[in-house]
Amino acid sequence: MKVRWLLLGGLVTLLLVPALLVTTARLLEPPQGPWVRLVAFTPLGVVLYAAALLLLLLAWWRGAGFWRGTARLLVVVAVVGVLVHAYWASGPYVGTSSAEAGSGGTLRVLTSNLRFGEADTAQLVELAQREHADVLVLQEVTPVALEDLRSAGVDDAYPHVVGEADEGPAGTMVFSTYPLAKEHRVGTGFGSYRMTLRTPDGPVRLLAVHPRPPVGPARGWREDQVAVRSAARALTGPAVLAGDFNATMDHTPMRELVGRGSRDAATQSRSGWQPTWPAAGEVSRLGVPVPSLLPIDHVLTRDGLHAVRTESFTVPGTDHRALLAVLRR
Repeated sequence: MKVRWLLLGGLVTLLLVPALLVTTARLLEPPQGPWVRLVAFTPLGVVLYAAALLLLLLAWWRGAGFWRGTARLLVVVAVVGVLVHAYWASGPYVGTSSAEAGSGGTLRVLTSNLRFGEADTAQLVELAQREHADVLVLQEVTPVALEDLRSAGVDDAYPHVVGEADEGPAGTMVFSTYPLAKEHRVGTGFGSYRMTLRTPDGPVRLLAVHPRPPVGPARGWREDQVAVRSAARALTGPAVLAGDFNATMDHTPMRELVGRGSRDAATQSRSGWQPTWPAAGEVSRLGVPVPSLLPIDHVLTRDGLHAVRTESFTVPGTDHRALLAVLRR
């Protein structure tokens, strides 16, 4: 009997300790790299607290004395944890209704990280055309990948181009059916650009971003997030921010963008939780494929543009899912 309760206590500990660490990271977000990375797993806190809650309810029901009293106390902790994390994760389900979108023209933006240029570019171009994307925002475009994109017909379908290919993760490029003007390089470690789309319904500012990931102490990540926020403040009128942000909507930089007038397309359109990294089956740990866990690729809107739908797609060869946002004035 004692062994059974010790086993139950061990399982509860294995669930509650990481859950409490995630909660602490989300509430305080210390600047150190491990804490920054931990914030990305905030939505999974619901699962950890809920699983612990079930075990604690069992202990409360079947236990006595010390075990019952401890379980009763921890049930309160687990319930609060479930409610707090459910609230944090609720945006894509209860966010701004798409009914607020106007009846103006539609703008379809597709963003995709090519993973060092290894993505199947032919399928990516096919996907873009099938979904009638007006703008492609691509990260990690290598010179070889650019040649492959051109062989797949990207120049014919999207004749207007900003950005440049580069080796490794640094290349960022925008391909558009609409003319592009006023290109400005943003000071992130990887390629990021600010430009203007000349659409039939008027100009739309576009910020195509790819800040560095929060590896190591996350110093480069913090510097790049500051650069992205600074570039976003310079946007006027209808605007779109798109790319691999290497951050979830739980990270402080993303919440600050929202606080300053940007709106996450998935939240605005109530499209549900759409993790984009890693693409299912593209990353393995100890031989086990890792499912899609983190929504780090985003499309955000500002000042008169509203998202009516977002959807993610698998592109062979890359560890990111492509993200499509359908926007309307």
